[in-house]
Amino acid sequence: MLFLMPTSPESYETLIAEIKRLEKENHILKQNQNLFDDQQTKINHLLQFTQFSIDSISDTILWIDENGKYVFVNNAACINYGYSKEELLSMTVLEVDPLFTKEIWDTHWKDILEKKTFTIETINKRKDGNPFPIEVTVNLVEYGGKKYNCAIVRDITEQKSNEEKLKQAALRLEELNATKDKFFSIIAHDLRGPLGAHREFTKLLSEKISDLSIEERDVNLQIISESSEKIYSLMENLLHWANTQNGNTKFKPVALNLYDIIQKTIDLLSLSIQKKHINVLNLIPETFELVADVFMVETIFRNLLSNAIKYSNHNQKIEIGFIKQDPIDHSNPIFYRFYVKDEGIGMSKERMNTLFRLDQKYSTPGTAQETGTGLGLILIKDFVEQHFGKIWVESQVQLGTTFYFELGHITI
Repeated sequence: MLFLMPTSPESYETLIAEIKRLEKENHILKQNQNLFDDQQTKINHLLQFTQFSIDSISDTILWIDENGKYVFVNNAACINYGYSKEELLSMTVLEVDPLFTKEIWDTHWKDILEKKTFTIETINKRKDGNPFPIEVTVNLVEYGGKKYNCAIVRDITEQKSNEEKLKQAALRLEELNATKDKFFSIIAHDLRGPLGAHREFTKLLSEKISDLSIEERDVNLQIISESSEKIYSLMENLLHWANTQNGNTKFKPVALNLYDIIQKTIDLLSLSIQKKHINVLNLIPETFELVADVFMVETIFRNLLSNAIKYSNHNQKIEIGFIKQDPIDHSNPIFYRFYVKDEGIGMSKERMNTLFRLDQKYSTPGTAQETGTGLGLILIKDFVEQHFGKIWVESQVQLGTTFYFELGHITI
């Protein structure tokens, strides 16, 4: 039989103290575990929040290793490139950047290692093959003993579009400034000169009218009449052009008889035609009808015929006609091509390149030393374009000039 010896008071107290110590340590361990669990929960929450933030931003985030392989992509990358995450993580940067080759990437990686962070612009392409401009902020990062390029990619399509708009606006502003300068130049020189000469000639004539014979009076009155007609024509073109620039000339198409308008224009310029003994042929059929703005059409033919007369020699011929154009695409309306053809002095290619441009002040005197500003052609171009048409010229030096213009079919 085994007899248990009673525990001494000292041993019992020692055991109780050990139990209490263990309980205390256990309590501390539980507190540490709870603290650890809380910290782990916070870390997990922070990681989730970070992942959510990365996936929620609109900019693409890409981690790329030294071989150009994607090792991390966010949701924006998938949206912007059109690939799934699995697809992107199996690809390299060479597959989305058409400008990169293996050699170029190796050079780029050396720049990343040297510069650490910088920004570049390049072109990437989406899964559907469409290219788009991007701005890439390169950042060298180290993680797990390896180096990566943490690239933040921003689609700058809209920015590039706005830059192009600003560029076009700057060009337009430059053109408007040139237009303004040309306009003031015309007023200051081309209009002031003839007006001053007209005033002086009229004053001189009035002072000596009694000393002149009837024939001399008739000649001088004819000179004043022609001078007044030129000044009036220039002033009329200036006012019409200014109105078109301000949007005050209203486009009012109506059905009109073009043959009658041409005849009216020929009659208006009959004095200049007779002085050079020019034969002007109106080849428009007498029954030809066109829907167009009467004022604009009259201005177009008046200026073109006046130019043809100006650069024709004596006893030459001018033709005014049209060619009906059938459209290649029958969904588009029929349009008409008109022409004013002369046999005059013609012009060089350099001269033709300055036509229809207000920023080029270039005027060739006529065969009778007639002067001009070139403003009439600017006005014609505006009026033709308001009819959804275009105008161009064909010419050879000493072989004559033909102005062609097309007017679209307009309904009323």
